[in-house]
Amino acid sequence: CRLLYCHYSAHNEGNAMGMTSDLVTAMADGIGEFSYLSEEWIGAAQKQLTRLAELQSDSLAGKQFVFCEVAHNAPAFLHVGAKLAMNMTIDNGLVSVVAGELPDSECDFKLQGDHSILSNLAHVQYHGHDPKVVAAAIGRLGTLSRWETAGEKPIDPAIKAFFRSAHDAMAPLTMPRFVFMTPEWATTGRYVVSTRAEKYRDQLSNIEYTFSEVFTDTPGYAFPDGSYGGFWVRCDRGNVTVGAGPLPEALQPADLQGRGLYTPVVPAGRTVNAALTEEEQQQLEEYSKVALGPDKDTGRRPMNFTLSEKGPFGPELGGVMEVLHDEMSKRTAGDLPSDYDDSIKSEWATPNQFDRPDGYDKSWLRYDEVDIFGDPR
Repeated sequence: CRLLYCHYSAHNEGNAMGMTSDLVTAMADGIGEFSYLSEEWIGAAQKQLTRLAELQSDSLAGKQFVFCEVAHNAPAFLHVGAKLAMNMTIDNGLVSVVAGELPDSECDFKLQGDHSILSNLAHVQYHGHDPKVVAAAIGRLGTLSRWETAGEKPIDPAIKAFFRSAHDAMAPLTMPRFVFMTPEWATTGRYVVSTRAEKYRDQLSNIEYTFSEVFTDTPGYAFPDGSYGGFWVRCDRGNVTVGAGPLPEALQPADLQGRGLYTPVVPAGRTVNAALTEEEQQQLEEYSKVALGPDKDTGRRPMNFTLSEKGPFGPELGGVMEVLHDEMSKRTAGDLPSDYDDSIKSEWATPNQFDRPDGYDKSWLRYDEVDIFGDPR
């Protein structure tokens, strides 16, 4: 959703320190269909940009520009390796968008950064949003990744206008990627559950049920105030409410309550189960036995669930919740607390192939220096 040069240039134009609403408010409606720079995303971009180029053909006549973008730390479920790349060529009113990285020498401008940050920048939309809020969101995200650039951003007004319209055309189609169990991450779940609940509203008309997951010992870069991570869903006779963090006292106790430590759950919590290979399924099973099994000294597991007399949620609410895990996992960033904290025990610290691709490079994120709001740590 972006064609990103404009976001990098806005790196310091705003600051959303601690203002989680600015980022979500600045984003396009929905949660996107395609992972940024994936094969499906590039196919959609070619269609959208061809349409836009036809509308702007007069102003683009005689213009040329080559842009390349490289997104490091691609999602593991795509099975594309550690990075995704695309290049876009504007040539006398014709536009081509293809997968792959070009050498610096063949680009007018080239940008490289972390895939999760680029995905979020790509989901930000200019049209219809307060420019101060957009600038704050872009400024915040710009502090979170390491950036590499080559060449110069376009200065031609027609090309700049085309990039802006191209970005906004792709913004609604692009999946954002948030840090696991943060309030902004929970907005993905809110959209999924609320949207599906409308489809199943009649079946939910007699259902009263509360689901909650809460995670303690959260990493400082994602929860700088020390708050717990979490996600809860309350179905009250067809009315569905979705919240972030611990379940409010007024809604306690949950009918299905999960409570655990943040760090060991992250890898298993963001798997896209439908995309796991047999080898990855085996790795996940092995990880779960070691990392999520009983502690040798206390006998307690790092994640536990309790049920009320209602038992597990039934098929009515199940129809709403069944896609939740995978849809949220696709939109979860690839960081691990152990990337920035060397005190975490090895069974929770070693990256797994089912969770992150070979070649994942933690240095593209700056969470050793700043938190997710851009505040210095």
